[in-house]
Order: sequence, then structure tokens, then C-alpha cells
Amino acid sequence: MARGETIRAKELRRGILMALRAARGPGYDGWLSARSLWNTLRFDADGLTRREVEEHLRYLAEKEYAEVRERREAKWDACEVDGRITARGIDLLEETIPADPGVEDNRA
Repeated sequence: MARGETIRAKELRRGILMALRAARGPGYDGWLSARSLWNTLRFDADGLTRREVEEHLRYLAEKEYAEVRERREAKWDACEVDGRITARGIDLLEETIPADPGVEDNRA
């Protein structure tokens, strides 16, 4: 992966975590679809695709910063991917755990 692509990926992962964190709160279960995340982030990330958002969600889930679930969307007869931030993901954003080299961090 080229340096520019790596920086973009790290920025997107942080953006996804920030959007997932904003989805938490009274009356909300915290789940956001990849489609919603794409709609939120695509204006700041030229050429962003839903598949790319899904890939970053899965990466964040592997690192335990997010949870991922797949659900069948009858309207489009397709599988939708949703994400929700974990306590560890919040800790990363709040910088109460060590920085992760795969996610943009303001401490560096």
C-alpha cells in the first residue's frame, strides 16, 4: 500500500469510529450501516466506496474497536453490513489506551 493510501486508510478508520461513537446515546443502539457511514464520509474521502467502508469496519472489528453484524436487506435483496463502536474503540478515540498504528491518532 502506498504511503498516501495508508494515510487515507488510517484517517477513514478514525472517521468511522467517530461516526459510530456519535451514533451512541439515549434511544439509540449505536448500530450504523455501511451505507450510512458511506453517506457520511464520502464527501471528505474522494472516491470512497461502500465496499471500502465495509473493509475498514471489518478491520476495526478485528482490532476489537468495533462490532460488525450482517443482515439481510429485503428491499434490495442484499446483505447489509452494520457497525457499532466498542468500549475499546471509545478508549482509542479518547486516547486512554496506547495508539494503534492502523488508526489515525492525534498523539503522534
